[in-house]
Amino acid sequence: MASDSVSRDLLAVLRIYWSLLLGNIVEWYEYAIYGHLASSLEKNFFKGSAIGLWLGFGVTFLARPLGGIVLGVVGDRWGRSTAVNISIVGMLVGTVGQGCLPTPINGAEWLGDLGLVLLVVLRFIQGLSAAGEIVTITTFLTEVCSPRMLCRGVSLIAMTVNLGFLSAKAVTFIVEAAFGAEAVEQWAWRVPFWLAIIPGMIAIMGRRHVPESGMFLEMKEKLQALPEQETFVSKLKQTVTQYWLNMLVGMGGVCAFATLQYSCFVWTQSFLASHGMSPNDRMIVGLLARLTQTALNFFCGWAGDIFGVGSVMLVGTLATMVASVPLWSVMLHHAASLTPVALAFGVGLGCLGSVMTTLPYYFVVELFPTHVRNTAVGISYNLGFAVFGGLSPLMAEVLFAQTHLGPGLLWCAACGVTAFSILAGMLCQRAGLLKMAHVRRTPYFGSQRDGALRVVESKSVATKNLGYDVEKSCSGNPEGSDWSTEASSTSGNINVAV
Repeated sequence: MASDSVSRDLLAVLRIYWSLLLGNIVEWYEYAIYGHLASSLEKNFFKGSAIGLWLGFGVTFLARPLGGIVLGVVGDRWGRSTAVNISIVGMLVGTVGQGCLPTPINGAEWLGDLGLVLLVVLRFIQGLSAAGEIVTITTFLTEVCSPRMLCRGVSLIAMTVNLGFLSAKAVTFIVEAAFGAEAVEQWAWRVPFWLAIIPGMIAIMGRRHVPESGMFLEMKEKLQALPEQETFVSKLKQTVTQYWLNMLVGMGGVCAFATLQYSCFVWTQSFLASHGMSPNDRMIVGLLARLTQTALNFFCGWAGDIFGVGSVMLVGTLATMVASVPLWSVMLHHAASLTPVALAFGVGLGCLGSVMTTLPYYFVVELFPTHVRNTAVGISYNLGFAVFGGLSPLMAEVLFAQTHLGPGLLWCAACGVTAFSILAGMLCQRAGLLKMAHVRRTPYFGSQRDGALRVVESKSVATKNLGYDVEKSCSGNPEGSDWSTEASSTSGNINVAV
C-alpha cells in the first residue's frame, strides 16, 4: 500500500540521516536560548538596553547570507555531506563559546566590554554555520526522499526546529527552577549554552558516516566529464546571473516564516514577561504553541504533497493576515492572563504557524536545479532570514512603541509579502521568466498525481541512499523533473540542463 511505502521511506530517512536532524535541533536550540535568556543577557552585556539586546540578536542574521554563499558553494562543489560536517562544528563553537564569556557582573568593566565584543564575534560565527546547516539539510532531504513524500520528508526539519525551541524552553525553565532568578542573572544563564555540547558532539560523530546524496553524486560525475571545471567565483556568478529572479521569489517566500518565528514566537515571550505574565504561565503558553506546531507539521507536509506547496502556503498566509491583529489584541489586553494568551498564542498562532513554518523549506529548495541548488538556496533563504527574521524582533519593539497594534500589523504585512511572492512567481512562470518546479512536475498548485506520481526516481537517489529498491511511478523523463540531470559543454562554459 502507498501508506506503507511512505512509512518505510520515512523510517529509512530517519535511520540513515538522524544526525542531520539532531544538528538542526542544536541550531534552533541556540537561537531560542538567546531569546529565553533575553532578560539576563540584556543586563550582563547590554547595560539594560532592549534595543541593544535585539541588535545583538540580529548579528547572527547579518552573517547568514555570507554563510549561505560559502557553505552553499561548498555543498555544490564538494558535497552536501562536507558542508554539514563543517557547519555543525562552527555552530557548536559559537553556541558553547557564548556561555564562557566574561561580563561586568563577574568582574571589571573592561571585561564586560571584551565579553560584548566576543559575543558579537561568536554570534557571527554561529550565524555563518547555521546558514549552511539549515540550507544543506533541506537540500539533502529533498534529494534523498522519495518524490511521493517530499513535503512530508522535509516536514521533519520543521519538527526538529520546534523540538529545538521546545528543548530551549524546557532547559531554561529547569535552570531557573534549579538555581533561582538571581543566580540565573549572575551566572547560571551560561548553563543552557554549555549543555549544547552533548547533542552537538553526538551529531558530529553521526555525520561522519552519512552517505552523500545520490543526486549530487550523479550530477558530479557528469560535470567531471566536462573539459572545464568551475571555480568558486564562476559558480557564484553563474548562480546569481541565471537564477536571480528565483532567488527573489525564495526570499519573499520565507518572509512570513522568518517574521513569525522571531517576532512572534521569540520576541513575544519577552513582551509577556515585561507585562506581568509569570514564568510558569509563559512556559505553558510557549510549550502549547510549539507542541501545536509540532503536532501539525507532518499534516502540513501531507497537505503539501497532496494539494501543492503553493496552494497550502497561500491559504496559510491569507488566514494569518486576517487573524494576526485580532490574536495580538487578545495578548495585548490580557498579557498577564493564562487562558486568553494560551488560546490566542498557543492555539491560534500555533495552528497558523504550523503552516507558515513547515512548507517554506521545500518552497525555496524546489526553485533551483541540482547543480546550483545548495548555493542558490543558501543565498535566497538566508538573505530572506537576515532581512525579515533578524530585524523582526527589533521592528516589533519599535512598532510597539509607536502603536500597540504594531506587532500584529507586522505579522500581517509579512504574510502579505509571502502571498505576493507566491502569486508573482506563478505569473513570472506563466510569462516564461522563470521555472518554479525543478524536482516535481507541478508542486505548487498541483495534486499528488501531478506532483508525485508522474516523476521518475533516479536509481542513484533512493536506492543508493535508502538501501532498497524503490517503486517506479512511471517511465521516461517527465518535463520539469530534475531527477535526471544532463550536462553539456557550450563554448567552453559549463551548462547543466534539466
